[in-house]
Amino acid sequence: MQAELRFRDFDYLGHMTATSYLAFVEEARVAWLSQATNGEPPAYVVATQTLDFHREILPADGPIRIMIDAQLISPRKVSVSEKLVGVDGHLHASSRAILVGWDAAGRCSRPFTEAEKLLFCDVADGDRSVTEAGDDKGV
Repeated sequence: MQAELRFRDFDYLGHMTATSYLAFVEEARVAWLSQATNGEPPAYVVATQTLDFHREILPADGPIRIMIDAQLISPRKVSVSEKLVGVDGHLHASSRAILVGWDAAGRCSRPFTEAEKLLFCDVADGDRSVTEAGDDKGV
């Protein structure tokens, strides 16, 4: 997914705020997972999230690309890795999360659907058409 940087994404020091990194990751994740839900909002919760900052993102670094990789670790959990890359190709941040399928009505975890599992497998097998959330053109 490619994302335009917005004025509100930056703080008084002139670089992207920590919360904006996570917001971009979440937007990309939802767009990517929506491929398996026919455009419906995906049902998952974040069980674990880490974010590593490699270099600051400045306004001139946009638009940024968010790339996603995934590995199914159980019927109800998937490990995802995201990378935020600037327009110049530099890696600015990387994120890792454990996502759990969520049953909103039952308020509990649920197994991932076959469509979701196929999406995870496509990414794990190196299908770059889904690695960039929602972008059919590849990396």
